[in-house]
This record gives sequence, structure tokens and C-alpha cells, in this order.
Amino acid sequence: MLGSVVIIGRANVGKSTLFNRLSESKKAMVSRIPGTTRDLKYAEVRWQGKVFELVDTGGFLAEEKKEIKSLSKKQEKKIKMAAKDNVDKQVELRARAALEKSDLVLMVVDAIEGLNPQDKKIADFVRKSGKQKILVVNKCENNERRAQAGEFYKLGLGEPALLSAASGGGTGDLVDLIIKKFKGIKKTKEKKAKRPRIKVAIVGKPNVGKSSLLNTLAKEEFAIVSPTPHTTREPNDILIDYQENDILIIDTAGIRRKAKIEKDSLEYLGVRMSASALYRADVVLMVVDISQEIAHQDQQLAKMVAEKGSGVIIIINKYDLARGGEKDKTAEDYLNYIKHYFPHLAFAPRILVSAKTGWNTEKILKLVLEVAAAQKTKVSDNALSKFLKQIIKKQPPVRKRINVRGRVAVRRAFITKLQQIDTAPPVFSCEIDTDDELPESYKQYIINSLREKFGFLGSPIKLVIRHKKS
Repeated sequence: MLGSVVIIGRANVGKSTLFNRLSESKKAMVSRIPGTTRDLKYAEVRWQGKVFELVDTGGFLAEEKKEIKSLSKKQEKKIKMAAKDNVDKQVELRARAALEKSDLVLMVVDAIEGLNPQDKKIADFVRKSGKQKILVVNKCENNERRAQAGEFYKLGLGEPALLSAASGGGTGDLVDLIIKKFKGIKKTKEKKAKRPRIKVAIVGKPNVGKSSLLNTLAKEEFAIVSPTPHTTREPNDILIDYQENDILIIDTAGIRRKAKIEKDSLEYLGVRMSASALYRADVVLMVVDISQEIAHQDQQLAKMVAEKGSGVIIIINKYDLARGGEKDKTAEDYLNYIKHYFPHLAFAPRILVSAKTGWNTEKILKLVLEVAAAQKTKVSDNALSKFLKQIIKKQPPVRKRINVRGRVAVRRAFITKLQQIDTAPPVFSCEIDTDDELPESYKQYIINSLREKFGFLGSPIKLVIRHKKS
């Protein structure tokens, strides 16, 4: 990999649109509302055999009171000590920290609005950083706008690259220019890029501690943490190398009832993207706040997670707060409390944690690997044949009264075959020799027995009934 390229600029100049265009993805939410992007986004860009990391940042929104000259070790401290409610300032500090860690800076400006006083402040900061830099004049959709771009020479960042991130015009030339900027870096044999092996989505209603959990697992503050609900607006992908496994963790915006969300709001866009993240996950971390009562919203979300078919782990967060308020309750009491309120996720392992302090969070990634492996478990036909005989002998299907030519007869469904037909989630085909359906209680008996015999930790099991053809 050549190095890291960070995109910076004031709010609403098209940074996220450029990020999506260059990375050929839709990871970053795009909106005309300033300040839409809050957290850092990462992606790999591949171009003519070369690879570099691209980082999208939030806009510089806050008023600058002091020029921050050093952003190395002190910067990390500043981010952690930033006022938790001052989200805009945290956005800016995070953008500055990303710039310090980068090899090349793309400063984006807006051809429509023209040169802005804040552009000058950001340009001063870029120059003082000593980084390789490219000035990008965005929204140059026609010759008139391109002609007006000359005023940006005043920023002192050299010849600007003119483009339209929305249409893609000029972005190919920009990538060529980026590659040229890296010409001083010795060419190394490119390693085959690792593909994320396990995709993990962190979901939960607003303000249950999803971003704190992401930061704890990643051991770095990627997502902005604030007690204000809906701080996270879009899914964040963070790749973690854990025990020689690639785990792609996706933090999502808090999901709440659609009726309470304005359709055109940023929260609406964030929730819509979060639902998309949920459906591309292999394992879902369902986060609940145990210091608060379980709400109907939690239960509805649990039902949605169960229907998705991914592996599931229930993260019972803020245990430190709950334990402090109710000293007479044991850990087992809290685990049983969650099990009672989430019958749809009875198969999911439950773990008590404190994302804020990090207590017990070291067990989560290990559990993710176990659940992901369970999702892919394949049981042989021979093993299932023996298993079927055992469970029928232990508990045969219930007898059923039927009418045969005016006479009442009693018969039971005869299961002829049990076969696994899919994984992730595991799906089993149960063949019976009658037209009758198996009672739901017996279906659940088969599923519970499968789980007891073969594991399937944290994985939903689907049972399909097929009738033997005469």
C-alpha cells in the first residue's frame, strides 16, 4: 500500500461525495445539510496496480479559538478530553488528528460558493502540517465554474485539480495525480489484500453505548461519543485484526420507530443506512442498556435482528451503572431478565459489559469468532440420520385423530429424513410421510435438540417441512 490520503475541508463542499466516488462505494452519507459526516470513514482505493488508503472526515465547523500546532501525542489527549456535548468540536479535532496521521492531504473547496474565509484558515493549517497536498476544486460541472476556480490559487496550495465528484468528471485525473505524489515512496511488492472475513454490525436503539463499544473494541476513538442521542449518523466500517482473523465492525445509527423520524432528516438517512448494514452482517451485536428498563423498541429491534438470520450476541451494556443502583441483584438476575424480554433471541449468548470502562469487553471478539464459526457448521447426512432416530425414540411426534371413511383413527406423523440444506444460517429440511404439519412444539423440540447436539452457538436455526411424495 502506498500510504494514507485524507480528505479535509469545510462543511458541505462535497468531501463525502468525493470519498464515495474514489472508493466506488456508498459508505459515506451524502446530504446538503452541513455537518452530515461526523465520524471518520476508511476505504482502500485500487488504481492501475496501486493501492492507497482513503479517509473521509467531518467538516471544520467549530470556531477556532487557538491554532493547534502540535497534533501528535497531545492531540490524542485533546480528543479524549474534548467536551462530550460539543460534537462539532470533536468532529474537527478528529479531522485534524486524521490529517496528522496521513501521508497526503486532499483539501476540497466549493467552486459554486467560491473562496471562503474558513478555506483560508484550513489552508494555513494544511501548509503548516508539512504534508504532501492537493487542492481539489469540486463542483466544476461547466466551463464557467472552471474559469472561476482561479481565485483558489490565493490559498497557496499550488495548482488546483478541477473536478465534479457528483458526475465523476476529473476524478480519474485526480487519482493519477495522487499516485504521482507518492512517487518518492519506494515501490514494494504489493501483498494480496485481505478480504474482511467476518462482518459484524453493532445495533441498538439510540444512546445505548454502540459507539463507545466500537471504540473499545478498536482501541481507538473512531466514533464520536456523546450522551446526546443520534450522535452517530451513518455506519462506520473499522477493520480489526484479531487472532489472525479480519473482523469488519460496523457501528450504526440508533434505530427507532419510523413514525418518530422525519423522512428528510439526517437521522432518517442514518437509520436507513443502519438497516442496510444490519442486512450485510454475518454477526450482529445487539446492544441494550441494562441501566434502563427494556422498552418496546428494544424488543421490536430484537425481532428484526432474529428475522435477519445472522449470528447474534446480546451485549448487555452499562452493567457498572445498573449494579451501582441495584446492589441486591446478581449477574445471573440480569442475564435472566434479558432472556425473558427477548424470546426471539433465546439462542443468542448474553454478555454483561461496560463499554465505557472496558470491563468484560475483551471476551466479545472471541465470542464473535465462535458464533461466526457456528453459522457455518455443516452436519453430515449420516450424523443427522442417527440423530433423528435418537430424538424420535426419546419423544415421538404426537398422535393425531383423523377421520378415515367415517371411522376415527389415530396416527402420528412419520419423519423419514432430516437433512441440512444450507448454512449461515443453518437450514434443515424435515421430510414427513403425511400431509399433516408438525406441531410447532415438535418443530421447536427438533431445533432445540439440534442445538444441544451440534452447538450452533448464537445462530438461528431454520426448519423447513417437506411432505414425501407418494
